[in-house]
Amino acid sequence: MPSLDMLSINEELGNKEDLVEVMWKAFTYFPRGIWEGVNYLGDVSVKCDLKIRSKEEVRRAFVFSHLMRRIREMRDMLRIENLLLAVTHDPVLVMFHRFEVDRFKRIVNVVHDYVSDDVGMISLFETDEDATTKMAAHGLGHNQGLMHHAEPVDLMYAGLLGGNPIKIDGFCSKCQRKLKKRIV
Repeated sequence: MPSLDMLSINEELGNKEDLVEVMWKAFTYFPRGIWEGVNYLGDVSVKCDLKIRSKEEVRRAFVFSHLMRRIREMRDMLRIENLLLAVTHDPVLVMFHRFEVDRFKRIVNVVHDYVSDDVGMISLFETDEDATTKMAAHGLGHNQGLMHHAEPVDLMYAGLLGGNPIKIDGFCSKCQRKLKKRIV
């Protein structure tokens, strides 16, 4: 059973317990035996890449690719073998260009979660407590090999935060079977 190594980025000192509790609540969505525990490593101060305006407030923000590179560097530096999950309240943005009729248009999207085999990040930017737990479980589902799907509308629904309200408060039966196969 793997543990989850977690660090926070640019957080207030009082948030540690809240962030660890979010992960423990996310673990309840998984079959027993998938996750052993949370090892909170502390808070890391990371310089943000840019500033954005959100609801008339200027905020610091990360560029997704830069933040993921920094998290991988931290994982290597600390010689962590488990999943290293970074949690922040700062927005994490991905920017790309799309060709439209006669010109390129810059698209900027907020990334709330990204979790791979070795590293991941969760941005709690503009999320409520209930959504935060579901988003954490969604990301940890990716770490366990689960993919996005459109139906049923459950935790692995592609539009979890911006789409329809979920119909299954958990993983669908197909995803649950996949998770149970992973238990050693």
